[in-house]
Amino acid sequence: MTDPNKYFIEAESAGRTESGSFASGDLCVSRRTGDGRTLLTVVHGRDSGIQAQVTASVIASMIVSYGLRSVPVEQAARSVLETFGGRESRTGASFAVAEIRADGRVGIAEYEVPPFLLFRDGKPADDRTTEQALRTIPTHNGCRNELRLTRFEAQAEDRLLFLNKGMLRSGSGTLRLPEGWGREGVVRTVAETLAHTPKSSARELAAKLVDRATENDLFVPKSDLSCLSVYFRQPRRLLLCSGPPFTETNDRQLAERIREWDGTTVICGGTTAAIVARELRREIEVNLRRDISGLPPTSSMPGVELITEGVLTLARVKSLLEQTSSAELRGQGTDFDLARMLLEHDRIEFVIGTRINPQHQDPALPVELELRRNVVKEIARLLESKFLKEIRIEYL
Repeated sequence: MTDPNKYFIEAESAGRTESGSFASGDLCVSRRTGDGRTLLTVVHGRDSGIQAQVTASVIASMIVSYGLRSVPVEQAARSVLETFGGRESRTGASFAVAEIRADGRVGIAEYEVPPFLLFRDGKPADDRTTEQALRTIPTHNGCRNELRLTRFEAQAEDRLLFLNKGMLRSGSGTLRLPEGWGREGVVRTVAETLAHTPKSSARELAAKLVDRATENDLFVPKSDLSCLSVYFRQPRRLLLCSGPPFTETNDRQLAERIREWDGTTVICGGTTAAIVARELRREIEVNLRRDISGLPPTSSMPGVELITEGVLTLARVKSLLEQTSSAELRGQGTDFDLARMLLEHDRIEFVIGTRINPQHQDPALPVELELRRNVVKEIARLLESKFLKEIRIEYL
């Protein structure tokens, strides 16, 4: 049985809408449950457009709701088919649903979608790696639908890819790819990518495949393009410290946490940085260049990747995380730098000092300036629910 502490499950998607359409009929959804399971849903509406998008949204919501109640993926898929009538229904859709347990067991149900791709050691996995079965599910309209079920045990560095039919058909009719990109073309591209950059993130791999499919269609997509990429990898760990401890006797404890941390370290707050520098006898070097974000300049210290101002910077980061729907942030400034660092890591620990900073009690400061711990709680919630990060908060 796979040790859940050996890897982190990174799931990201990328897509393009059919040329001339205002809405994509494809939808990729990922959720983390309270018991450590990861739910993945990929729904492809019939064609493109608003109706397909609405149908995909309803089906994805149904599947996720079942998954959150620990209903087996086969039963959830069966319920969708019985509700929407399956193949002969005009409002139907094709879909794939995956449940990844904390111990590494993966269960997948697929209906009328291209079979998923599993890469192990940078190569397509052997058929013996998975257990597959077909289930015939009759629906109320007399249609008999085939559901493809797969189970396997994931290993560290595995790659799991879900593609829609538009990806495989991309390039069809062109001189270079008259029959389309096809499954073999996708497999070849993934293998080449992993050979050159074996540590490519799930987001980077999904974006690369969608970009290649768009290029195959001469940059005018003939249908919706979508890819969900899953990467089972070593977790990237980050420690963020902000605020002085409630009592000065805990200053040394805070400093020791930073000194012993195995991963990336960030300090938000000048007072906190000064405490750590004093306890560890390290020098703080201030960056005198003006920050484009308007925030106070950053600093650096041996063993600490980034030192920023405290509550104002965290509030800006919270706002960025609320506004973005992707793990890819484009922008400059300390707030963007810190938000990107958070999104690039998997297991994030916050150590929050609970001593009240007197300057934050000044009534002349803006009303929207929230107390540090409330801002951190909201950042943690967004990272956990929206970006599937593993979060731990400790108060000193």
